[in-house]
Amino acid sequence: MPALDTLIIGAYIVDGTGAPAKRCDVGIREDRIDYLGVKTGVQAVHTVDATGMIVTPGLIDPHSHSDWSILANRAAYSTIHQGVTTEVVGNCGVTYAPLGEDDVGPARNALQAMGFGGEVDWRSFGGLLEAVHTGGTAQNLLWFVGHTAIRAAAQSNAERYGKEEERERTRLLEEAMEAGAIGFSSGLEYGAGRFADTAELGELARVAGRRGGMYASHIRNRDADLGGAVDEFFEVVNHGEVRAQLSHLNVRHDTGASDGAWEQAAQRVADERRRGSDVLADITPYPHGIGMAVGLLPGWLLQHPAAEAAQMLTDKDVRLRVRQDCDRYWRFVHRGQWDRVRLGVSTTHPEWEGLTFPQIAEQHGRDEWECLFDILAAAGPDLGGVQLLGLLFTEDHLTEAISHDHFLLGVDAFTACRQGPLNLRTRHPLFYFGHTHYLAHHVAAGTLSMEIAIHKMTGMVADHFGIGGRGYLREGYRADVVVFDPEVLARTDTWSMPPEYADAARFVWVNGVPVVFDARHTGRLPGQMLR
Repeated sequence: MPALDTLIIGAYIVDGTGAPAKRCDVGIREDRIDYLGVKTGVQAVHTVDATGMIVTPGLIDPHSHSDWSILANRAAYSTIHQGVTTEVVGNCGVTYAPLGEDDVGPARNALQAMGFGGEVDWRSFGGLLEAVHTGGTAQNLLWFVGHTAIRAAAQSNAERYGKEEERERTRLLEEAMEAGAIGFSSGLEYGAGRFADTAELGELARVAGRRGGMYASHIRNRDADLGGAVDEFFEVVNHGEVRAQLSHLNVRHDTGASDGAWEQAAQRVADERRRGSDVLADITPYPHGIGMAVGLLPGWLLQHPAAEAAQMLTDKDVRLRVRQDCDRYWRFVHRGQWDRVRLGVSTTHPEWEGLTFPQIAEQHGRDEWECLFDILAAAGPDLGGVQLLGLLFTEDHLTEAISHDHFLLGVDAFTACRQGPLNLRTRHPLFYFGHTHYLAHHVAAGTLSMEIAIHKMTGMVADHFGIGGRGYLREGYRADVVVFDPEVLARTDTWSMPPEYADAARFVWVNGVPVVFDARHTGRLPGQMLR
């Protein structure tokens, strides 16, 4: 056997199948895993002694928003340092393509807020893919195109609404899938996605299904009418005959839903799978989740541009009407449970970040709603950038979801970095330790074994999304490989904001190229666009 490029020795491998860990060396040649075994005398240009460590396939995030930040953070610092080598992006209906001319300015502002200083010189989804991947990325990316983006672009391009707009939506989806999208995602609690009916989604699903595509959805109502929202999701899925992902089914604790609604939703996933639907759900690692503050606002206000909506919120009559009309999204807020809500990110009020709204109200001398309105009004054109942290789960509920057979382990965040404008958008450990939190906290707590956790973060994701040749440690597979140090995992504090990037992933190879070596980023960008 000619010398390998790299030989990892002394470790136990967790191969992505869920099988027990076993002692095995791993050899990499070019972009492939070329050797698995324990022979003596195997030659390699470089040898990594991983004694006492575990080797896994690269982690795959099934629900990422890194397409929002990758243009400003091609090195993918926060995620690659956790061992994430592939991210499924374009979720919740929001992608920065396709773009109508009216959408270019808001897209530019949003990307600038993430630290991207370049020009938004694309309009098509293919143009966005070219802009991202021509410049290189540290991790592999698998793309959905956003339904909200398609809807907005179709309205801009069509001279008349109705059938012409419908044909334009179909054309834009087909164009995006031809360029590389695996299907489309919807976000039915945000933006223009809120105004789409089931028939519109079903017809797009049929288009995606004819091309062997997928549908992912942040469903319309994850709390008070969870059952109805899940019914709609499966109506769309079955109409289109598509593989599907039910995004972050993570609202459970005292949401206003009927007793047993979450259990019934989870059971529905299992039942539909038995009937032949290729569908899974995903969950997040913390009891609290990140939400955009605009999700609390009524549709009539959000039909206005962000800066105009923010200005309207300075008017006391508008504020009164909003209080009366916005009974949606995190409905525990409307029952006065503001102690469950913290301010996550506000560039105009950083001094309040991390505080609960009762704490902010005490400091500000106004009630919680007025505090929220003041924060949003001050945000101006950055209205959509205000983040909230909501307590969504109890620990028992979270354990149940994470261990569920049909739930993948995602994070619902984006790759971040510790400097520049992007640092101001990522004030929560979720961005830096969310993935390793599954391994450091939930495995240690006995929620699931290390082998099953890795399976739900690698092979199970690859199989569901049709990512061939990845997700497992197998000879001939792509060399997306991670070496974890269990001792570092064991002492990882993922409940507080870390001073540095995660360092339990001591070595990370993407397509056979070392991107993290001895816990340091090498600066290399070997990631690929997957399809």
